[in-house]
Amino acid sequence: MHAVLTRLGCSSCNPVYAPPVNSRLMEPGHTGDFLIGDTVDTVIIGPLALPAGTFVVLVGFFAATLASLWWQRRGQRIEATLWLIAVTAVFGARLAFVLRYHNQYESWLAMLDIRDGGWWWPGVLLALPVLAVSLFRHTRVRAALLSTCAAAMLTMTVTLAALQALSPTPSPLPDVTLYNLEGETATLKSAANGVTLVNLWATWCPPCRREMPVLESAQQRYPDVRFILVNQGENPTQVRQYLTEEQLHFEYLLLDPHTDLGRYAGNRGLPLTLLFDNKGQEVARHFGPLSDASLHHFLNHNLSGDTP
Repeated sequence: MHAVLTRLGCSSCNPVYAPPVNSRLMEPGHTGDFLIGDTVDTVIIGPLALPAGTFVVLVGFFAATLASLWWQRRGQRIEATLWLIAVTAVFGARLAFVLRYHNQYESWLAMLDIRDGGWWWPGVLLALPVLAVSLFRHTRVRAALLSTCAAAMLTMTVTLAALQALSPTPSPLPDVTLYNLEGETATLKSAANGVTLVNLWATWCPPCRREMPVLESAQQRYPDVRFILVNQGENPTQVRQYLTEEQLHFEYLLLDPHTDLGRYAGNRGLPLTLLFDNKGQEVARHFGPLSDASLHHFLNHNLSGDTP
């Protein structure tokens, strides 16, 4: 298992330890002012940050809606059937993920919490029988259903291809100056060791706070992975107070007062997880909170040939 994992945090507080902004981070491609980040992890539209997968699905749904309106003007209403197909596909993707990682969930209630981003695409195939039955029963709108579904699939494929095309080559661990809670300088390269998880977070970020216990327990669950948490923009007093109140302990916790790491990643959304191999090259990233199950999936999916 050869990988390193990283994550992003806060940028709104006055730092106590404030090094100059790394000029290399302000080169083209690292301004942080993108519609789409450095990789296809997130799409940012104004103040809204969406996981890339969610964005692709929404684009497909929008295309299907436009196509159904076109057919509706010609007297063929298929909205109800399209909703049934869409809901079945979403349900199938979630069900497939839960069945695959059922032992990672503590309760049925946790399985129902879709905020962890736990979806597995083979489950979408559950919608195919619904589409087949609809085509068989409603022959009059068969052309409308087929063309609308085709429009959605084509739009999603093109969008996904565009996002992939915008992805740069894998980047190495950034050379940024960070600080520990005592104000001593440190770097990611010095803290990383083989498989390493670097969590960029903030105390004001509800999704970040929700996943903190997951990351804390993961330190013991995955002893071959080094977890590094990098707070964005907050001072040591704020961070130390939060950790004390929540009774959280992390072996490697660093501060990034100027949010240089977030600027390097080209992503203003939180939380963000970056995965690097043992050579310090980025392998993958995940935008959004992680549960035990989605973290397990993320590590297993991206650490080829190894089981964390």
